Amino acid sequence: MHATVLSLVPPALVAAVEALFAAPPTALVEPAELSGAEDTQVVALCVLSAASPELSPVLSAGLDWLSTRLPTLNEADQGRYWHLRGVAAARERDFLRATVSMNRALALASPGYRPRVHDSLGRLLQSQGLVEEARVEYRTALFEREATGDEEGAALTWGNLARLELENGAWLSAREAFQKDHDLVLRKSPNALRLRAQLLTHLGECERGLGNHKGALSYFERARQTAHQAGDPFGTAIATVNQARELVHLRPAAAGPLLATVEAELTRVPPTQRLTLLALLEVTRAEHAAMEQRTLDAEAAFVRALDAVERSPLVSPIEHALIARSAARFQTEVFGGGRNVEYLQRALRLLDATSATVLRADVENELRRASNDAWTLHVVSRFLGRSAVELAMREAGQAGFRGQRVELAVLFADLRGFTSAAEGLSPGELVDALNQILSRMAACVETMGGLVDKFVGDAVMALFGVEVAPAKAARDAVRSALLMQAELERLNRHAGKLGALQMGVGIHFGPSVLGLIGSAQHRSYTALGDTVNFASRLEGMTKQLGATVLVSGAVVAHLKEGDFVLRELGSYAP
Repeated sequence: MHATVLSLVPPALVAAVEALFAAPPTALVEPAELSGAEDTQVVALCVLSAASPELSPVLSAGLDWLSTRLPTLNEADQGRYWHLRGVAAARERDFLRATVSMNRALALASPGYRPRVHDSLGRLLQSQGLVEEARVEYRTALFEREATGDEEGAALTWGNLARLELENGAWLSAREAFQKDHDLVLRKSPNALRLRAQLLTHLGECERGLGNHKGALSYFERARQTAHQAGDPFGTAIATVNQARELVHLRPAAAGPLLATVEAELTRVPPTQRLTLLALLEVTRAEHAAMEQRTLDAEAAFVRALDAVERSPLVSPIEHALIARSAARFQTEVFGGGRNVEYLQRALRLLDATSATVLRADVENELRRASNDAWTLHVVSRFLGRSAVELAMREAGQAGFRGQRVELAVLFADLRGFTSAAEGLSPGELVDALNQILSRMAACVETMGGLVDKFVGDAVMALFGVEVAPAKAARDAVRSALLMQAELERLNRHAGKLGALQMGVGIHFGPSVLGLIGSAQHRSYTALGDTVNFASRLEGMTKQLGATVLVSGAVVAHLKEGDFVLRELGSYAP
């Protein structure tokens, strides 16, 4: 092992890295890379570290070292470098850096490596609840892997696709994909016991979803034994708590001892996985207590489960929503209401940013039955935007919807060429295409803490700084613009009939008047003033100046040096 590699590995992790170098997974790196040149070995070290979350410190150190030597790497290794940068950013939930890095990786990576990037991009989208977009990336990866006969890689992608279907409650599709993954693993890597235990657990979850509790219990028992044989405390605990969850329905008295076993295992589970296990443990405790009519214990366990899932970085919005829905159903069944509306609204807030239409419809129907007022507010928020409705609710009754003067960053974004590109689309195709793009642009605004003010055709107006400091507002607005461009680049790869599009974004900072504007019958919460007009003019100037994102000097004055790479384009009268 090269001395440079050893210098990048913390002493506590040297043994783990040496074991990986001694028996490298050939699906990730070639043995020749581990005895190659200095740069090649470090790239291989980063690839291996990215596949093992416990080696994240090694990945960070390796990428920092490679960043100083990036121009000396060949194009394929640069592609791997940017992919791994994206993986590291995704773990930190930095969606901007992750998306930009993976876009660069797809432009540089070798054909054999590209499916890995599609897989990682799929997981990034899945973590944001973007089901359809993630499914497209996994299907693309499968197509490319199967074209080259990469069975080991195909097993990985089938697993990713299966987990996506599982989260959406598509039990049959998930079971089929998990079975294909398990068959490939059994044929190609029969000694991968930890992975086989994970797949058996997921197959058990599919059987549970299909109502086959005895079949699920059988899978969870096999998974527990396999994980124990592999020396995997997390896998063993997950399989065990799922066993207990099935026994709650089949033999409640037998569930208690298994839950006690999981509690004893918690300290042996890595901290990054502990909250996820704790959430599942608390949900099972709640269901067990409800079955035994220990109402207060069940209610407290649901509260603890929701707290754990809120803090866990490994739980997707859809998984979180499912637990919130379970808590709501408990409140309805036991208390005839209670906090059921609160929990259903929480589930819908999580699902609003996802493509899980069937699950969302189910939760909406439950909310409608629980409270007509809450249902009406939800429907209105779907049309006007949740943030706008919440602001309007706060402003209602305040001195006749008073206005207020605030310092804001105002962003205008407009699609270029959409009108002409859309001429060949049917009305349904046109609406679907525009809604898909605008949904992602709105999500970019909201991810960075902004408020979508309005849509005007294929343009978006957004506000930053309604309730934050000026420096943060300016930075958030610029990050939102960059995320918009990165997302549009991703969408353009699957543009279909619409073709690739471009977008111009203008941002200005200054005083604006905020208020509910309109008639007594219809009002909208919006910003007025020269700052808004100036931001709109800046967006229009992007075409003449050849810029995708154009910011004013007032925005730059609130940015810290080094936050962004800026190019001065001169002074102009608005």
